[in-house]
Amino acid sequence: MDGHLRIRTPAAAAFGLPFNQGANNVSGMNVSNPALPDSIPQPILASADSLVTKTAFLAGLIAPETAACLSRQLKISDAVYSRIIDGHNTVPKLPEDATNLASTQTPLGEITELRRRLIAALAHHYHLVQTQQLSDDNGAMARLVVHMHFAQIGLHPHLWSMPRGIARRREEYYAALGINAGTQDTQLSGGFQRTDKASLSFIELMLDVCHEEVDYMTVALNRRKLRESVTRAYRANSLLSEAGVRPETMPALLALLIQGALPRTDFETFTGLPCEIASDQLSRLINLGVVVSPPSNRHGLEIGLPVWFTQEIFSGLQ
Repeated sequence: MDGHLRIRTPAAAAFGLPFNQGANNVSGMNVSNPALPDSIPQPILASADSLVTKTAFLAGLIAPETAACLSRQLKISDAVYSRIIDGHNTVPKLPEDATNLASTQTPLGEITELRRRLIAALAHHYHLVQTQQLSDDNGAMARLVVHMHFAQIGLHPHLWSMPRGIARRREEYYAALGINAGTQDTQLSGGFQRTDKASLSFIELMLDVCHEEVDYMTVALNRRKLRESVTRAYRANSLLSEAGVRPETMPALLALLIQGALPRTDFETFTGLPCEIASDQLSRLINLGVVVSPPSNRHGLEIGLPVWFTQEIFSGLQ
């Protein structure tokens, strides 16, 4: 096997695609917008409805500055999980092609109901895998397209990790796509006769995966949980102790993590330490990258989430 995903059915021809279309010519794909199944079961609609609500709640838990830091770290962990899913480095090399697929060849354009737009986004992933002769990075491309769809819908996918959930349920994911995870060959007998049933099974699995990941981040960002995580880091993390960071700075750091940004004077006051000691402690945290002093605002501070600190707060991300 050469590691490529081969379509062994007339799927491409059924959607007007040449069977031997070049695997690397992603921007040239003439992908028809796949129609939603004629009948979507009520449990799937309810699950999609609930996911819209949950992601909105999650976004309300986190300050913009903290969200930006978290998003950067999730991109790193998502690349790790993508390698687990596909068995090799599959970071898409042509993100502009994914942008094109998500924005101009999308099944979402004429759908107004949010829950159906969400379901259509997942159906698009299934459609891409079933109708394209996939290269080594095309599975990751399909997932990136879904991520972009989710962003357009307003599901805040930068705050939770769909690849993490798929990696944890990799065998189920491949089975729902009709793919042998060992050989990465698509084996859908009967062409598109199974499309509605198989597509709905895939959508149901992916909704479950998404719920699990949103729930995980919602719990992790709960203020009580954040306090527990920061307290654990102060007690056990060697980088903090070796840098001489004192436990009195913990309330200030927690406040900064929750609020995203604080005036420098407020942070030092939160420590309860004398001014000179508080300033020294702040410098130590800045040197560790846990606190950031923006060049544009020398009187303000923002939270930083270096990899090691992110892993302390969100221990399940990697």
